[in-house]
Amino acid sequence: MNFKNILVAGSGVLGSQIAFQSAFFGYNVTVYDINEDAINLGKDRISKLKPVYANYFNDEGKANAALEVISYSSDLAEAMANVDLVIEAVPERIDIKQDFYQKLAAVSPEKTVFVSNSSTMLPSQFASF
Repeated sequence: MNFKNILVAGSGVLGSQIAFQSAFFGYNVTVYDINEDAINLGKDRISKLKPVYANYFNDEGKANAALEVISYSSDLAEAMANVDLVIEAVPERIDIKQDFYQKLAAVSPEKTVFVSNSSTMLPSQFASF
């Protein structure tokens, strides 16, 4: 499958890094989080990655362009419009992940592939949701 539009669910430390790296390498990225306060914290984390990538890859133009293709939303249905791939990076709590996947299932296009950034839980724990 050829992914073009990615949703990163969760704008914490890992979600922010996944979002910026995806945008840096040419994907259209939407960052979803539960409210505007969380999104604003995520925007701050993501903006701080720009100089890191510009320096590491010696490409300030590409780092600037990455910020231009990242959008933000606290409305999951809106964020899921035309998404090819969802990268879930929500907190490592079963109740939060279960709730997220139930909401995600209700608004996801059939074509969308889900992946998890979980390091302590198995994705199969959420498959039924």
